[in-house]
Amino acid sequence: MLETSLSRSGFLRAGRVVTLTDAPSANAIWWEHGRVREVGSAVQLDHQVPSAVPRYDYPSSLVTPGFVDGHAHFAAWALNRRRIQLAPARTRQAALLMIADGVPDQGWILGQGWDANSWDQPPDRLDLDRLHPGPVYLDSLDVHAAWVNTAALNAAGITRETPDPYGGRIVRDGSGHPTGLLMERAVELMLPFLPVAGPDRMLRAVRDAQAEAHRLGVTGLHDMEGPEALRAFREMEAAGDLALRVTFHPPVAQLSRLIQAGVRSGEGSDWLTLGGVKLFLDGSLGSRTAWMLAPYEGSRHLGMTITAPEAAQLAVRMASEAGISCTIHAIGDAAVRRGLELLELAPRVAIPHRIEHFQCIAPADLDRAAGAGIVSSMQPAHLLVDAPLADRHWGARGAGAYPFRSLLDRGTALVFGSDVPVASIDPRQGVYAAMERIPDSGPAGRSWYGAERISFEQALRAYTVAAAESSGHGARRGRLAAGLDADLVVWDLPGTLSDLSGGAFREARARLTVAGGQVVMQEARGTVKL
Repeated sequence: MLETSLSRSGFLRAGRVVTLTDAPSANAIWWEHGRVREVGSAVQLDHQVPSAVPRYDYPSSLVTPGFVDGHAHFAAWALNRRRIQLAPARTRQAALLMIADGVPDQGWILGQGWDANSWDQPPDRLDLDRLHPGPVYLDSLDVHAAWVNTAALNAAGITRETPDPYGGRIVRDGSGHPTGLLMERAVELMLPFLPVAGPDRMLRAVRDAQAEAHRLGVTGLHDMEGPEALRAFREMEAAGDLALRVTFHPPVAQLSRLIQAGVRSGEGSDWLTLGGVKLFLDGSLGSRTAWMLAPYEGSRHLGMTITAPEAAQLAVRMASEAGISCTIHAIGDAAVRRGLELLELAPRVAIPHRIEHFQCIAPADLDRAAGAGIVSSMQPAHLLVDAPLADRHWGARGAGAYPFRSLLDRGTALVFGSDVPVASIDPRQGVYAAMERIPDSGPAGRSWYGAERISFEQALRAYTVAAAESSGHGARRGRLAAGLDADLVVWDLPGTLSDLSGGAFREARARLTVAGGQVVMQEARGTVKL
């Protein structure tokens, strides 16, 4: 259990404190009982702080507010850390070698992270059949497709006669037999048959993942998951172990239950509050299921709509009339436009409606989110991988992908996250991507649509101030100022404190993480005096 007395107080001297307020520059911060008491000069504050308060000295380090991951599947990531990690596999053969070494979990081989965009052949069930006689289930990197073998298809009763569900596709061979590749909502046909992590295992996994998040400077998250994850967060909070500020966005399938229970967005505790119900309008770029206004390059394919238009409209109306905000997944420009149309007309509630990903926007739609008070929740680290795919599949429309600066210039509320486990929860990757826009593959040092780059402070605000405001906590956290929650991170930079380039911050290292005034992570460098 987290300690609650003097451990929730402290005095920190650093090289520079980034407050994200209009206050003068500072190099020290003092907090008591989980709240910031003063931010200012180390020389001045040193004489005011009681001797019993723990003191932390990081004279060459940078202090920022704690990072909030604005879009996470945290419990899924916690469990996936124990599965086969296929993201490093650049070829199908490399993936198969990794899968061959898999150890069954309750009889199933489970993995995640494969990305077939660079493979010479698509995933196929027969390859998996040769490796394991039992069922194999492998989530794609974007979690919008699954690769399974024959035993898994048999377990779920999926045959050539099984119809495609609305918003999904069972990929078939020339004879109509499933190939082992399931797209979008066809993946849901498998889910009831997968091994279920019991409550104890889920709880252990989330606790371990929380420690890793703290190691990376993350003190909060907006989580997009189901009841099992919520149960784990609640159990941790009841035990006094939850040290992440969680805004929980349940699936739209829970909407009727939430309305019956009379709960509202923004309600909850200091550590766990209700966000908005999440519904899907389309798929993803990597799976070419993002819903587009015009066909993908070189095809007649427009992508895929995941939720029927009437169902999406009804859900938005029911939720907003009940005081529950809506969180809409939209990646393609057609899905983004439809999401804007739905939310522009919806009554406003305690916390703003939002569009998740907001990845490709038609120029005519750039002004609409700001005008309607809709939050744009984006994951800049995806750009590092997606840029070549956008060029290949969207062509010139890539100019409208990840338009960070264009949205900010129009006053859009921009929240950043990772989409973990699709990308790393490490916020340094997102800051780097937003500032530099240099893809992992491509010409070295060349920014992709570099006019959309933003500054360090703008990126930091998207992970802190905007994240707090979008969840109804703008008056309590996101900045470092007297009276606000003491959620902060100490960073060591590879160069000087004046070098806040994206490349420099990507190489920074979190030395101390404080959540609610509690030191939840401290590395050896730096000193503490009791």
